[in-house]
Parts: sequence; structure tokens; C-alpha cells
Amino acid sequence: MSLISVGLNNDGLKNCGMVIEAVVEDLAIKQKIFSELSGLTGPETILASNTSSLSVTRMAEGCRHPERILGLHFFNPVHRMPLVEVIRAQKTSQETIERSVLFARRLGKSVIVVDDKPGFLVNRLLLPYMNEAAYLMQEGMAPERIDALAKQFGMPMGPLELCDQVGIDVGYKVARILEKAFGARMKVAPLLETVKQQGLLGKKSGKGFYIYSKDGRKKKPNPVVKNHLPHSSETTDDQARKRMITTMINEAARCLDEHVTDSPGSVDMGLILGTGFPPYRGGLLRYADTLGAALIMKDLERLQRSLDSVRFEPALYLRKLAEQNKGFYD
Repeated sequence: MSLISVGLNNDGLKNCGMVIEAVVEDLAIKQKIFSELSGLTGPETILASNTSSLSVTRMAEGCRHPERILGLHFFNPVHRMPLVEVIRAQKTSQETIERSVLFARRLGKSVIVVDDKPGFLVNRLLLPYMNEAAYLMQEGMAPERIDALAKQFGMPMGPLELCDQVGIDVGYKVARILEKAFGARMKVAPLLETVKQQGLLGKKSGKGFYIYSKDGRKKKPNPVVKNHLPHSSETTDDQARKRMITTMINEAARCLDEHVTDSPGSVDMGLILGTGFPPYRGGLLRYADTLGAALIMKDLERLQRSLDSVRFEPALYLRKLAEQNKGFYD
């Protein structure tokens, strides 16, 4: 604690080995900050962004030393979540990556290195899961039932409760970034937009999909949200659970195909340490291998037909695994 200093200007930055920005998720603001930082710091200083979804490559445009710029995505709450995503931008040097991985490990964090693609790895898999929960709710499934299904599977909290925890405004913003990048298969559930427009921000405002007590320990479904929706759903518990989990598996297959990360093990570590995916299932792709690619394919094709949605169009990587009778870890 004695090493911590504070200031009202940028004078101390020239002596730093690394500078991490954590301002609002706005690309223009981050670009301005990185442009200023590149002129204030030395050629050895690493400039890192704690962005959760924005392009680090774009942030580095126009900077003097783009090879020393990268992303360091810490997960909330930072003192409890052990994962850090180290994001390799287009011009990030290998030395910068290695120094940043070492730095994060010295903080006691576990690290995965990911490519600079929208949502990186963890949020790219997590947002479709949360988005699918919103689709289930707008079809008439009660929020407490959706969340209970996820917790029965082993998740530490349900997707709608998680959306409230993260902040509906924050989740919606990341979801729109992914929709813009990947098109119709990431189309944001209309319910998310409706809830955001009503000013329901989640737990931080006391109201979201749930209404929270003043101390935040108790919650109940928000009738303002439920009143706009059907009062019942024909979707079974098994179907709902499959929709939420298989959409993550399918997107993970795309991430491997696009080399967002280097291995199924990195995907599993990212989900376990970054989202609390149940460790006893071995991780998302270990779990997928217990089901088999062929069965997952059939489930996705069935969902695609019944819901008439490209959200469940099987990834090419998954098709290849099914055709070759292989698993992610084979």
C-alpha cells in the first residue's frame, strides 16, 4: 500500500512500465486516451485496455508504438474472479504479450491469450447464453424458472440474474457490438432492448429482471417486465437448457475455427474461471465431448427448424467433428 501514489495530472506516467486504462466502453474516448498516452510514455511502456468487447487494434491506430498496445480484460468482481484475458491486437509484439502474461500471473491471475475479435472469447460465448435466456423469457418462461434451470446445471447464478448483476445497459451494449459484428445469429432479443429503454439497469439500480431489496440480498421477479410477456410457455425444461448451453458450444466451435484462442483447454479454462461454468463438468467443451458432436448437431438442427432461427445454425467446425466422429479434444 505504501507504493500507491495518486495525482491529478499525467506527470507520473512517463515512469510507468505499464498503464492500464479502464474508462467507459466508448471506442472514440479510448482512442483519444491511447493517442495521448503514446505521447506521454516511453517506448518500453506497455499500454493496456481493460475493454470487455471493443477492438484494441482500433484503439492503437495512430499511436507511436502500436506493438506495445494490447488488451488486459479483468473480470468482475476483480478481487474474486481469477481470469484475465490477454488480447493480442494486430500489431502487438510477442514481447509485449509475454510481459503482460507475466504481469497478470504476478497478480495471482490465470491467463488466456485471445485474438482481437469482437467479444474476445468469454463474452462472445456468454452473451449468446444470456441472450437466449431473454428469448425464452419473452416466449413466456418465468425468469425464476430459467435461472433455476441454469443453476441446476451447475452455473453459479442464472443468466437473467447475471444480466442484472453485470448491468442490463452494459450487457445490452456488448450484445449490440456482437450483433453488429456477426449479424442475424447474434440478433439481440427484443426484450433486452425493451427492458433497457424502460430504464431498468439491474441490481445497481435496484430493478431489472428482478426487484432487489435495499441490501441486495433478496429479490423477486419484476412485474413490470413480466406484464408485457405471455403468461406461459410450451418450452420444456430440457429444451430450454439445451437452447442456452448448445448455443455456447456452437459459438465456441466458431472461436476455435477462427483461432480466437489456441485450444479447447483455453476455452474451458476461460469459461470456468471467467463465468463460473461448473468445474465438475470439466468445462464447456469437455462437457460437449460427453454428449458427442453428432448429438449436438442434431439438437441444433432441430432447434433451427422449430424456431426458424439462424441462431442455431451449426458451425462448420462442429459439422466436421460430427462427420469425422471426433470430439473437441481428439
